[in-house]
Amino acid sequence: MCSLIRRTFLLISICLIAGTSARANEYAWELSGLAGQADLDPLLDAGQAAITATYNFAGVDDTRGPLALASFLDPETRIAASIGRDRQTTQIVNPSGGSAFPSIVSEAVTYGVSGRYMLPGKKWYAGGRYALTNRDIDPGSLLTDAEKHGANVFAGRYLGAATTLDLSLDRAVDETRGTGIACLNLLFCAAVVPQSISQTRDTATLSVLHVRRFRSLTYTLGGSVADSSGQAVIHSGSFDFTLPSSLFPPAVVFLRPPVIKVPAHTTEVGLDRYLIYSFAAEVFPSRKLGVRLGYAGWDDSSTQDYAYDVAATWFVSRNVGLRFVLGRQHAHANLDDIDVAAVQATGRF
Repeated sequence: MCSLIRRTFLLISICLIAGTSARANEYAWELSGLAGQADLDPLLDAGQAAITATYNFAGVDDTRGPLALASFLDPETRIAASIGRDRQTTQIVNPSGGSAFPSIVSEAVTYGVSGRYMLPGKKWYAGGRYALTNRDIDPGSLLTDAEKHGANVFAGRYLGAATTLDLSLDRAVDETRGTGIACLNLLFCAAVVPQSISQTRDTATLSVLHVRRFRSLTYTLGGSVADSSGQAVIHSGSFDFTLPSSLFPPAVVFLRPPVIKVPAHTTEVGLDRYLIYSFAAEVFPSRKLGVRLGYAGWDDSSTQDYAYDVAATWFVSRNVGLRFVLGRQHAHANLDDIDVAAVQATGRF
């Protein structure tokens, strides 16, 4: 939590400096920084920090409503680039109890580029995003290499001045290489299997967002439905499995421990196919302040069940904004909830 606070102060300072040079009534550049923390004690501890720079080619008019909705109410063609770093510690549970296997400690750097093109008339738009994650693995862990990359394309339309409907297609590929664990029973396991795993997941999402004014209030209503499916390819190399003497009666004596030779093999398995439903509402009592409540539910997922978050957005000035998020993710398999906290600072100029 202390590291999250330190990163927050640094991001706010950067955005305050950037925001002092903003032009009146519009901005072209937006610089944002994000610091977050996720915790599932004792299995997972993750921290993240990211910086994103966005350039709007024609400039965005921020006088049409709440400052947080400026790019929605005055859409322009834009490009963006981001870089992020995260550190994750995962504890592997031994089926026989205890923590005989070393935890996986990894750090990763993610590079991303994205863009959106507004067609003439500012009704139709299309764009995409690409991200590449290079993960450094602790030398003492079971993994030796890990990489993740993903691409997204989307297209949508403004239905009037305050409603959008868009469709996006996403593909994410997660590849890991390292040593797998082979078990004879719940009492004897060994990390002896050279293994590589490639997981590919495709997701199609249909989403809608509507902005409406009611007297002095402005509020947004948004929702989406996503269909996600994927496939995993697991390749295990050949290995020798030495049988422990405890598996045999005391009277049985071997000059050499028995060894089972296991040949290499490749397995293809289908990943869960599930639907994700999400809904969010945000209320802006003033141009500078907004409060959001969001919920997402997974249908037919074997791991995720539901998640919810509460967020508050406050623009300290017209050019500098802060966003605070608290969330919780609930999973199946009798796992504890994952608590998520994040803060984002934004400067415009």
